[in-house]
Amino acid sequence: MSSLDYLLDQSISIIKEKHPKTIIKDYLLISPNDQKLIYISDNKIKASYAVSTSKFGLGNLNDSFKTPVGLHKIVEKIGNDMPIFTIFKGRKPVGNNITLNDLYDDKKIHDDHFKNHEDVITSRILRLRGLEPNINLGGNVDSYNRYIYIHGTAHEDQIGKKASHGCIRMRNKDIIELFSMCPIDMHVIILDN
Repeated sequence: MSSLDYLLDQSISIIKEKHPKTIIKDYLLISPNDQKLIYISDNKIKASYAVSTSKFGLGNLNDSFKTPVGLHKIVEKIGNDMPIFTIFKGRKPVGNNITLNDLYDDKKIHDDHFKNHEDVITSRILRLRGLEPNINLGGNVDSYNRYIYIHGTAHEDQIGKKASHGCIRMRNKDIIELFSMCPIDMHVIILDN
C-alpha cells in the first residue's frame, strides 16, 4: 500500500469515527508528517501537493504559531483572478496589486529580504474555520480567529519542509490550481501526525 493510499484509508477512518453523521464527498486531507495536501473525491485521490506546515509543530492554541489539527472547512476564498505572486496583507492585495515579480524586477528588494520575513502570503488564500468545539473552534483554540489559511508563499524553496508560522503554505501555481477546484464549505482534515 502506498503512503497516499494509507493516508486515504486513515482519513476515511477518522471521518467514520469522529464524524459519523457528516457526509463528506470531496475534502482536503493535510498530512503534516508527510508534508502533503491531498484532494479526495468519492474516496479516491484526485490530486496531491507538497506543502509546508508549521516549523513549531502541531497545536491549536492561539499565539502558538502551530498548525491546528482536526476537521475544518473553507469559509473564504480570496484572490480570485489576481496575478500569480500577488502579495496579500490582511487578506487584501498590497499596493496596486504588487507581485513578488514586480518587487524583484524593480530591484526594490533582494532575495534575502524574505528569508527573515514572518510569512509572506501570495497568489491565493483559502481561509479555514475549525468545526470541533474546544479543539479548533471557540475560546483560545479558534483556527478562524488565528487566521489559519492555505496559501501561496514567497518561500517556495521550503515547500516539503516544516517551515510556516501555522498556515499551510503551497507553491503558487499549486494553490491557484487547488483554489479553482475547492468550493466554499469544503471540508479540510488536518491530521495530528
